[in-house]
Amino acid sequence: MALFAFVTLDGALIQARGALVPTWKETFTTSETFLGLITPVGTVGFVAAMVVFGSASGRIDIKRALLAGIAVTAAAALLIGASPTFLLLLAFIGLRGFGTGIFRSLDRTVLSHLYPERRARIFSLHTMAWAIGATAGPLLVTAALWLSGWQLTYLVLALPLVPIFVILWGLDRPATLANEQSLSLADVRDLLGEPGIYGMALALLFVGSIESVFFQWLPYYATELFSRDVANLTLSIYLAAYVPGRFAFSRLAERYRFTDLVVAVGVILVGSLYAMLVLAEGLVVLGLVFVIGFFVSGLFPTLISMGIESRPSFTGPINVVANVAAQTGFFIAPATVGIVADATSIGTAMLLQIGLAVVLTIVALGLKVGPLGSRRSTASE
Repeated sequence: MALFAFVTLDGALIQARGALVPTWKETFTTSETFLGLITPVGTVGFVAAMVVFGSASGRIDIKRALLAGIAVTAAAALLIGASPTFLLLLAFIGLRGFGTGIFRSLDRTVLSHLYPERRARIFSLHTMAWAIGATAGPLLVTAALWLSGWQLTYLVLALPLVPIFVILWGLDRPATLANEQSLSLADVRDLLGEPGIYGMALALLFVGSIESVFFQWLPYYATELFSRDVANLTLSIYLAAYVPGRFAFSRLAERYRFTDLVVAVGVILVGSLYAMLVLAEGLVVLGLVFVIGFFVSGLFPTLISMGIESRPSFTGPINVVANVAAQTGFFIAPATVGIVADATSIGTAMLLQIGLAVVLTIVALGLKVGPLGSRRSTASE
């Protein structure tokens, strides 16, 4: 319950940030290029914590680390809401990313050892909890702007972290975590030599790129098509699709090969993104946003399950590899879209999403017909 509650608030914190991009542009009078730094700065903090804590999952006190992650996240959320300048805002977003990274580097480790026979399904449900919070984030922003100001968003999201801290404080460390191993330099080459792991990492680079562009830029892009209120609603529509999407993939991942699922999703995304960004108008755009969110939602839990099934005793380190790969996309893609948008327009910059989906599909096809083609790598084995 504590792990799922935190990840729900994590989703709300991240997607509140995306919904606030148009407001921050007006408040701090900054350009698309600098707005493009919001996600990369949070990514740097997140990845730093991931690498430090996730790779040491077998030799640190996981409970204390989780508590530290909650405390840093709560403090950073309050500081974001109090930021007087854009530079301080970026700094506190980086701190929030670090605090969240501590927690997220270890939560899947705990879940993996608690539910070794049902990893794919539990991970999908875990990310579904994130999606519920993420869907609420932009709605909370809309309410905060109507009632007071954007700063209220972060006060409301920081307060529920206190009872989560208290609940986790009173829990014992699960005995099954004794089987967890830490990552040494000698293990890196061995792990990255596993097709399921390097395939996971390469695919997640492009999944993270696609997700991060929507997370940060979808409301901003939608302001070119709709009113401000409807524009913020597009992100909630996209994220609302994550809830049924991840529930569906929690079942599909137990029935079909991971590579088959990723190939199918890649093909669907190429067509859906082209239709949304080039062909569609009006309400049809909103429908396609939901379709895209539904299918994108299943990629991360499916791919990380594929990696962990290769070496279950290294859940923490593989979680690090997966998140670093995805966060590399988070670091590069939103900033790239910001630069292209500054030079051309946000509509032109968003066309990069189609190219990312094409490359993801090619990578998945390569894994399917190549090193993973002869394996039935599903969690049901």
